[in-house]
Amino acid sequence: KQWYQRRVAITAGEETKAVANNKTVYVKGLPLTWNMDKAEEFFAAHGKTCYVKLRKNQDTKFKGSIFAEFADQADADKFLAAKETLKIDDKELIVMGRNDYFKSKNQNMKDEKNQKREEQLADTKPTVIENLEYEKGRVIQIPGLEDLDTTREAMKDLFEGTGLAWVTYNKGDKEAFIRFDKSAQEALDKVMVEGKFVLTEKELSPVVLVDDAEEQYWRQAAIEKAEFFKKSRKRKAEGRGGRGGRGGRGRGNKRQRY
Repeated sequence: KQWYQRRVAITAGEETKAVANNKTVYVKGLPLTWNMDKAEEFFAAHGKTCYVKLRKNQDTKFKGSIFAEFADQADADKFLAAKETLKIDDKELIVMGRNDYFKSKNQNMKDEKNQKREEQLADTKPTVIENLEYEKGRVIQIPGLEDLDTTREAMKDLFEGTGLAWVTYNKGDKEAFIRFDKSAQEALDKVMVEGKFVLTEKELSPVVLVDDAEEQYWRQAAIEKAEFFKKSRKRKAEGRGGRGGRGGRGRGNKRQRY
């Protein structure tokens, strides 16, 4: 497979790599139907080239970008100076020197690494809720559940029709927290029987949270909600950019000059 074509023989020591790189330009945004003949025709209008490469994807199809080395530095400079006016079918092209291209590419890679590092560090930092806002008098605490064989469903059934919003309880917990859309005290009064609160055939002593206990409940609820969404975003990000996924780099690719 012919990936590039050199049209002027260059003897050993005639040019250093740095000089060659300075005369090399990068052009992006070209029609995907182009071949080497079209590329040479395009650059011929701007000067003599000694190296033209059509960049291709893993399927060996032209990806719309080219590296070209001019024979003379002056022609390369003129080409770069005219980059604002270079168009194909009225479409503006991205034009820059080879050195600037790799400098930009390396900077983008550094930025991506720094962003990933910041995200990883953010995952290890505890979530802090600064501006906590909540409606007071909406939560009751039910202690004394350590020896009671009960469930969240039993609590939902008991408080059905009272504006129940959320039950925080796992089997085996010593206590439960129940949040309401309106007054927790009114909800509690509705389920009381002869002044007693009974859950799963056991009389208990629930209380409506106030002051520090109430604030602590809402703060913990806000932290758990924030942690949930953080993990959700992380899973989505890993799904998009996971190893071997879309945009990944194949193991069989060999490094080339450009």
